[in-house]
Amino acid sequence: MMDSTAFFFASTVGYFAAFLCYLFHTVFKSAPERETLGITAASGARAGGVGWAPWGTRLTWLTMLVAFAGVVARTVELGNASNWVMRVFLPVTTTYETLTFFAWLIPLAYLIVERMYPIRSVGVFVTGAAFTLLAIAASPAIAPSKIAPVVPSLQSYWLVIHVLSMIVGIAFFTVGFGATAVYLWRRYRGIPFEDVRRVEEMAYKAIALGFPFYGIGGLVFGGIWAKEAWGAYWEWDPKETAMLAAWLVYAVYLHMRVRYGPASKAVGWWAVGGFLAVMYAWIGINYFVGGLHSFT
Repeated sequence: MMDSTAFFFASTVGYFAAFLCYLFHTVFKSAPERETLGITAASGARAGGVGWAPWGTRLTWLTMLVAFAGVVARTVELGNASNWVMRVFLPVTTTYETLTFFAWLIPLAYLIVERMYPIRSVGVFVTGAAFTLLAIAASPAIAPSKIAPVVPSLQSYWLVIHVLSMIVGIAFFTVGFGATAVYLWRRYRGIPFEDVRRVEEMAYKAIALGFPFYGIGGLVFGGIWAKEAWGAYWEWDPKETAMLAAWLVYAVYLHMRVRYGPASKAVGWWAVGGFLAVMYAWIGINYFVGGLHSFT
């Protein structure tokens, strides 16, 4: 089988190309309101006769398949060093594997939501995020110099279930963040809420989908694995605490949306804060605070 790095390199190029297509779509479309009213972008966003939005979606689908091939290839590579990886068939035990797996999962979450809300400007954020994650994964500080077996303390099915559920939640949160950014940008350009309602709905639905995955993955599945690995369901570890705080921020967002309505800009900004809290809990805290999760 081809080396996984070749697939991930091709995915990096593919996501960047998709990012450019979505960016050209966003820049060149003549009526920003067209998408938000539910009309597909295929009828607009043409520069030089090119429908940039459909090409962005096609490239995202194709690149996502290439990225998935890279995930499979990486699993096989790790399996040669650890039979346990082949049994669970999911490489998510290090930062490198999690980043590359996430770079496949975010576009998948976006394409699922895009079927309901064909607002292609959000693709700029999604493909940009996937490209950035693969670029970070390829950096010397993250990319492993050799393939090492998974340490015994991490060889738990509950670890895989815990991590998979949480990154599914984060993938939908990323889509929600992209949609929220588009929504706020258009609101501050003076576009009435009635013309951007579908963008806000897209953000809400994505966050609502991610919320149970993130919470159950962290608080339930993570607790079960913690009991198995450390002897206690909860240790108030910095990463555990940051995850709980991030989940509560999104819980407040869902409450605020019901209480103040979807038209409130403050609700949108709170959603942005929730995403930043999740990013800090997932990645940022590793570089500032030690703890039981320092290996991730």
